[in-house]
Amino acid sequence: MNKRVMQTAKFVGMGLLGILLAGLAAAAYAPHLPALLAEGYPSVTWPARGHHVLVSGSDLSELSNSNNHLRPANARLRQLFSESGGRALLAYHKGRVALELSKAGTDIETKFNSFSLVKSLIGALVLKAIDEGKIASLDASLSTALPELHGRSIGAVTIRQLLEMGSGILFESDALKSASGFAEKDLEGAIANPFGPMAQLHARGLGEILGQLASKLQDRDRFSYQNVNTAILGAVLEKVYGVSLAKLLEDKIWRLSGAGPAHWRRHGAKGPVSAYCCLYARAIDWALAARFIANNGQANAEFLSPRLWRMLLGHDLAQQALSAGHYGLHVRHDVLDRPGEPLQGRFTYFLGQGGQTVYLMPARDLIVVRFGERAQLLHSTLYSVWKSITTDGRQAMLAR
Repeated sequence: MNKRVMQTAKFVGMGLLGILLAGLAAAAYAPHLPALLAEGYPSVTWPARGHHVLVSGSDLSELSNSNNHLRPANARLRQLFSESGGRALLAYHKGRVALELSKAGTDIETKFNSFSLVKSLIGALVLKAIDEGKIASLDASLSTALPELHGRSIGAVTIRQLLEMGSGILFESDALKSASGFAEKDLEGAIANPFGPMAQLHARGLGEILGQLASKLQDRDRFSYQNVNTAILGAVLEKVYGVSLAKLLEDKIWRLSGAGPAHWRRHGAKGPVSAYCCLYARAIDWALAARFIANNGQANAEFLSPRLWRMLLGHDLAQQALSAGHYGLHVRHDVLDRPGEPLQGRFTYFLGQGGQTVYLMPARDLIVVRFGERAQLLHSTLYSVWKSITTDGRQAMLAR
């Protein structure tokens, strides 16, 4: 072997050794990193890498394949869908699928990543736990459910403050999320800073970081969208019921609504599910789960007491709060009040990263589910859906 070859081999060997040592150092400093890198960024459709729990549901093959009542989407709705990188849009009206839009390569059986949509189901389950006496009230302190937090600042945070994103826990930087162009970015933070707290939570679960959390008294009741709030609520639900969060969702909402099997991302092979993200389900499944909540359960069995159900859907919110857009108990509220539109009134919606949206309008028995790459115009989507699926909406469109 000549001298140049020997030098090259030595240089390559030193480089590989350096990479190995850097990798070992990173693993020691950030033990969550290998798991984060192995899973990668969550897939937008199923199947997905990582570990998942099955949420059992009902067989909806007959319903999902029925197109007897479908109406065509009007030009405006197709434009909104296309411009926002829509992947699926489904309107469920008066107990049947009324409209469907799908991007090429997807169909009604495609399971999409919920991203933060699932947070709203956590909110509903927390209210269910209050109704069933598992949690004393919205104003109960966190330490009453998790006694290990007694005496710590975080233990004094209330269930209501967690639900309303006003816990005073600054886990992810508001400044960085705002700079990203969307103040409620969640998982992108884990990729942008793989050594940050969100990356640790996503890779290893709440148990790894709970001991580091603190709440600032002066920041409580100030809105700050933090994924860790939902993770804590998930832990509370598992503690007070003594069963997994996936089982709770399955038993209290998912199967009762008629939704089909879904897959919920979990922290590792044996850890809990990620309460703040990543339930893979079809658009029709979300429509059925949302209608179950909008109708307060089934005809012969209420999901929530009337008081808590009204709170969840924001029925008693003032018009001013609705007009400004309101974040409630892990759900959002707004109002349709554009002059001349045939669809008017308040609505509740779930929102996930990338503009994944589930609209609930109980007064019209209307649920709209939308998945896509970017946010689709919020109000215009509902106006256009209504004009597409109803006689009065189409007449109003033709009159212009």
